[in-house]
Amino acid sequence: MSTRITLKKPYDFVIEKMEDWAIYKTYANKKEFVSKVKVKLLEDANWILKDDTSLRLELKNILYQEKMKFTHSPWKSDKEKEKLFWNGIKKKLVTTSSIDYNGKTKDIDEKILHEIIEFYGHEMIANFKPRTFRLAQKAIPYVYSRLINQFPRMLYRMFGSIDSLYDRMKITGDIEHIRKLAKEGTIIAVPTHYSNLDSPTVGLSLNNLGIPAFTYGAGINLFTMGLISRYMHNLGAYTVDRRRKHKLYNDTLKCYSTIAMTEGVNSLFFPGGGRSHSGEVESKLKLGLLGTTIEAQRMNLIKDGKDAKKIYILPITLNYHYVLEASKLIEYKLKEDGKELYFPDENTGYFGLIKRAYKVITSNPGMTICFAPLMDVFGNKVNQDGESIGKKGEVIKVEDYFKLNGKITKNIQRDKQYTQILGEEIIKEYKINSVVLSSNLVAFVAFQILRKRFNQFSVFELLSLPLDETNISTVEFKIVLDRIRDRLKILEKNEEVILSEDLNLPIEELMNIGIKKVGSSHPKKVLKKNRKGIISTQSMKLLYYYNNKLTCYELEKYI
Repeated sequence: MSTRITLKKPYDFVIEKMEDWAIYKTYANKKEFVSKVKVKLLEDANWILKDDTSLRLELKNILYQEKMKFTHSPWKSDKEKEKLFWNGIKKKLVTTSSIDYNGKTKDIDEKILHEIIEFYGHEMIANFKPRTFRLAQKAIPYVYSRLINQFPRMLYRMFGSIDSLYDRMKITGDIEHIRKLAKEGTIIAVPTHYSNLDSPTVGLSLNNLGIPAFTYGAGINLFTMGLISRYMHNLGAYTVDRRRKHKLYNDTLKCYSTIAMTEGVNSLFFPGGGRSHSGEVESKLKLGLLGTTIEAQRMNLIKDGKDAKKIYILPITLNYHYVLEASKLIEYKLKEDGKELYFPDENTGYFGLIKRAYKVITSNPGMTICFAPLMDVFGNKVNQDGESIGKKGEVIKVEDYFKLNGKITKNIQRDKQYTQILGEEIIKEYKINSVVLSSNLVAFVAFQILRKRFNQFSVFELLSLPLDETNISTVEFKIVLDRIRDRLKILEKNEEVILSEDLNLPIEELMNIGIKKVGSSHPKKVLKKNRKGIISTQSMKLLYYYNNKLTCYELEKYI
């Protein structure tokens, strides 16, 4: 049974000296790391090395995509030396294309393949500087405290204490267990993804738990901001060029991730891929990088046997009263799903942007970061000693998952099934460990009341309702709010969800605080209550977005 606590102040690091951290030791010798990535990639490269013709065709395909990248989708992050490299590859391929093909170009092509892999590896590889990390430790909490403090005392707080940060940024979970196993194994953090704020939010939260730094992938287009990109690079960010869609590059990324884990480097990635456009709790994951955790665990067992370092998966849910990009995200989702049935909003213009910036400064919505219980790479819960626990409570040896006839083997099809199971278990943990905030609850109640009232309408018709048709009486609202809260309390008792402290407030107070907090910094109010006690919305689309957080709990039948 896990012991959930709420963080009151940052912990000391479980490994005191940063020079002893795996991320520092690994990235201190970049050449050796890239070499290990290349060896691993070539071991798995049967698809490209199966015959000479396949290799040459794939090299031409890679070159074509790289050249198209520069001509059709150039970025500021593109460097001149990169263009020179690919020009050199083109010259080698052209000058050898006339050679009679009876295996005579095999050595040349393999050498070119090695060059490309090394180029990708050195382009990707991160760095880690303790001095930069210590500076970030001080700067990031300061910036956060400035962002989520209220306006009336803003000038004081620009120079004052950041103690109130932890009143607004709640971090909860079985923290002691996570810290204990972080000393003994490798932690892979897999958060939900709603906002561009997620990466620094998760980074700050993990730092406050006292866990050694994490490596993570960042779009190469972000590495154009001078000082900021240098800081990102020195804090463990490796570069990812999402314009490259070919298999060799994707496999290089996977091998990079795998080798980092086998070196004991804690890793962070968002298995949902991009941000949730709908605002729903994620129900589908991209399994590519997730599968590298299983391969890394297998490699650890082959290398070190019973003493192998264990890899632990740490699902994290991020819970916001306000998502900065909510309008943009739900707009994208509705356009994608509705096509000709959906009519987009007009641009709000400069005044809307100014109003939005002011509201960001003056609001105080807060957030909750919830750490789910740790699991192994097969989705099994682990006990206080890090042992894997089966469905019947028995201790399981992870090496048994990899064995065939008593020997640890590699089986791609089997490992894909394991990855699928792991993904399903993470999704379950996202749902169980999502924190229902007062803002989520009032948005759900309001939208579902309107949906039931206009049950003959499609979602797209409902979203186009005239705003004077969205009025809900306080009496009706409180009755439904109380009913849904009661149902959520049953779910919490059954350990199917977590409720925030606000949900214990008297119903009137809960209603008012939820209305105040939901999407509090948007120019259009998600919910408002007038002097007559009538509740309405200024944006059905935003109300729909914030309502979606609770749609996975089948609460609609209680409206």
